[in-house]
Amino acid sequence: MRLLPAFNPSRAQVPVFVAAFCILLGRPAWADEPVTPPHAAIVSPVSPSAPGPTAPIATLLSDPNALVAWLKRMNPDVRAASARVAQASDQVGASRVWQNPTLDLGLNNIVVGRLNRAAASSRADALSYSVGLSQTFELGKRGPRSDAAKLHRDASGEEYRDALLGLVSDARAAMTKVAYLGARQHILEDTLISAQSQADLTKIRLDRGDVSGVDHARLLLDAERVERDVLDNRSDLQDALSDCEALLFARCQADVATLDSAEKSAAGQFAVNDLEGVIASRPDLRALRLEQQSAVSEATMHRRSAIPDPTVGVSYTRSYDELAGSQPYTVGVSASIPLPFFDHGQYQARESDHRAEELSAQVQSMQRHAASDARSLLIRRSVLRSKLENIQKAALPRSKEVVDSNSVAYERGQISLTDLLIARREHASLLLEEADTRFALFSVENDLRRALGIDQNLVGEKPREDS
Repeated sequence: MRLLPAFNPSRAQVPVFVAAFCILLGRPAWADEPVTPPHAAIVSPVSPSAPGPTAPIATLLSDPNALVAWLKRMNPDVRAASARVAQASDQVGASRVWQNPTLDLGLNNIVVGRLNRAAASSRADALSYSVGLSQTFELGKRGPRSDAAKLHRDASGEEYRDALLGLVSDARAAMTKVAYLGARQHILEDTLISAQSQADLTKIRLDRGDVSGVDHARLLLDAERVERDVLDNRSDLQDALSDCEALLFARCQADVATLDSAEKSAAGQFAVNDLEGVIASRPDLRALRLEQQSAVSEATMHRRSAIPDPTVGVSYTRSYDELAGSQPYTVGVSASIPLPFFDHGQYQARESDHRAEELSAQVQSMQRHAASDARSLLIRRSVLRSKLENIQKAALPRSKEVVDSNSVAYERGQISLTDLLIARREHASLLLEEADTRFALFSVENDLRRALGIDQNLVGEKPREDS
């Protein structure tokens, strides 16, 4: 009678080399995993209503680089746009990563029911262990996917620049509105002081019987009208200060900004010969073109889904069923190829093509509308500059002379109080109209800088579209 080998309990355990193989397989993945940097301390944004630093409006208006630095430091919208750029950069790294290999572990020939002792003396002797490793190889897809991710990253960078440019324009407009309403407030307050002084002097003359009570009542009504204008403008100034604080995330003060510095912040030479070329370099239009190229790369990637990605594997088998004629140590090689009969990326490719077509149409539409807006702004700028020049060089000096001569004539009794009030009101209206025209001219030039993308050199270099 043939003696069967005794049962060895260690055979039922997973071989030690399997565990060692898993460890060695995991090491490259651990080595390639990026080291997560320690989290920086999160700085809470300053609330406009909370006590905090006061925004240096005069400095921010005179120095555009200081304004950009302030917005980067204080405005959370800039940090959000920067985070989106970082996300797009991470997607570039993810697009280059290979697919993970697959580790297969198997335990075969598990006896269920009655044991055939002619082939194995025990259930453990019938077992076989297997370990395999397989890898899928992408063909023709990693390149277009990486190109699409890089183009999307560059588009995100342009969107960041466009968001920062928009905030610069909005912040400049908000600070200038504070300066403009502050100038109006000074004009109205000076007019109110003058009207009240004139009313007080007329009251003295009324007590002496030199003027009638009707004239004194007219002066009081005029002073009350100016006082209402002062209160209305003060309310508008408070609203402008709130808008300024919301953009700068700091307190704003009206007495530190001047309309002169605000006008210089938006003034400049504007190219009128090549509007289309200047507008084409705007960050938002560049972002759309980059997204269009990214969609084309995605369409290429989806079309290459028709190329099957083969999977190659190798396996090792340890069998203990030697009595049944099995080889104890065997190695196997396998290969599999998917058959893209039904889904080969045709619909995803069409979707990407339509996306590229949509973005191309958006670029053409936006560029045409921007050119039309720029031409209209240039015409309005020319009209406002002529109007402002006429007010400052002709109307205001003449109006001041009329007010001075009427005041002297009224004191001598040569004209009526009505004529004096009309002259003073006209002069005050001209001063306010000058401030309104200066603010309108600034608004047009600020919008023109935005339409032409003139300030984009303040927010960093633009990436290449063919990167």
